[in-house]
Amino acid sequence: MTASFPIDAAPALARGRRAEERSPEAPAARVTAVAGAKAAVVTTAAAVAMLPVLVPRGPGNVAPADLFIAVALGACLLWAGKSHRPWGFPYAVAMWIFMAGGAIGALVGPVPLSGGLALVQDLEMLLWCWAVANIASTPERLRTLVSTWAYSSIVWAALLIVGLLTRTHLLTGQTGSEGSRTALTLYDPNYSASYWFISIMVIWASGVPHRRWLRVVGYCMLLPALISTGSNSGMVALIVGTVVAATFASLRRWGPMAAVATAAFLAIGGWFVASEVSITHIQRWAHGSRYAVIRDGLGRGGASITERSTLLRESIVLYRDGSPLGEGPVSTKTRLVRMQAPYVKEAHDDYFAALIERGLIGAFGVVLLLSSVAIRTACLASGRLTGGFHRALPRPHALAGAVAVTLAAETVYELLHVRHVWALFGFVAAVYLWGRR
Repeated sequence: MTASFPIDAAPALARGRRAEERSPEAPAARVTAVAGAKAAVVTTAAAVAMLPVLVPRGPGNVAPADLFIAVALGACLLWAGKSHRPWGFPYAVAMWIFMAGGAIGALVGPVPLSGGLALVQDLEMLLWCWAVANIASTPERLRTLVSTWAYSSIVWAALLIVGLLTRTHLLTGQTGSEGSRTALTLYDPNYSASYWFISIMVIWASGVPHRRWLRVVGYCMLLPALISTGSNSGMVALIVGTVVAATFASLRRWGPMAAVATAAFLAIGGWFVASEVSITHIQRWAHGSRYAVIRDGLGRGGASITERSTLLRESIVLYRDGSPLGEGPVSTKTRLVRMQAPYVKEAHDDYFAALIERGLIGAFGVVLLLSSVAIRTACLASGRLTGGFHRALPRPHALAGAVAVTLAAETVYELLHVRHVWALFGFVAAVYLWGRR
């Protein structure tokens, strides 16, 4: 679901460019356009680097990262007005449907103002995705953005490690409710784990840093950062994402039969390990471990499963008692309080949250959105890229691993309002729109 405008105006634009070239003002216009492009690239790169900075949070969950995103959006709009180049609008139809379901649900639900604020956040994420997708429309600009993500994530991981060594909670993001689990400045350990995992896959996909030993150093910082979050889903994401990426790598290099063989081999190996290893026994051992990071990570696996099972049962009740049009975004917690549910919390599932909060319309929108992301990812991971984009993203199958795990993780977390996830979707859209042969 992608729109790109203008399309039919290409001949007119060509005539306009020729007229501008004959005009004495053409050099000044070109200089302005180039300056606008540089400003858009710089501000977008700065926003990518600041994606983890989500604390302190202001009204409406506004974070420092949103200020950088707002500046980047302004620069991109100015550049779009000066450049007269076609723009792509990926995921537009799916998101309009998703937001329409939210708007209808908010009108009939118990928290219309909070629902309206959630719709504004939806629009911000979509605009941010469009900015990334269009700024990355050339190999050079894509390389700038992915390099910024790679280097900045390594710096953030280094700061987290310093915080752990010096016990500086301002850097680790540790709180009393989460124990030893770290969140950096991402507010939630699970969101932090998602950021570290996607950062590992971005480095793998881009080959940045260029020197192998520097990449190894980067991995050696990002992996402890991921482990320190105590997120079981983060560790599973790393394993599953690597498996998905390896399967697509086999498809790109040796063809479908090799990909099937790779997937079968990994599936059999995983089944053998799962049948021989007792997860329950490991969780019990971890629960009594002397090390807090193991105790608060693997040790809480059983409790985490219980909590999510409870939330799922409560969500089913909310759906049965609610309207087919939904009750509005972020209405789950309010409704659970009213029904005096034993476990009161916001929805932990993007798919079920869309169904009970945005109704059948919103559920259709979210399925259409994530299906669009999945199809684009499969196309770029299995196909061939143009020379420039191939050099900027030599291993796009790593992005397939990141996207596949993110879509799967949305069954246990709400990730559609997470800024770095939409930046990932923007990279996928950029390569799909501008980089395929």
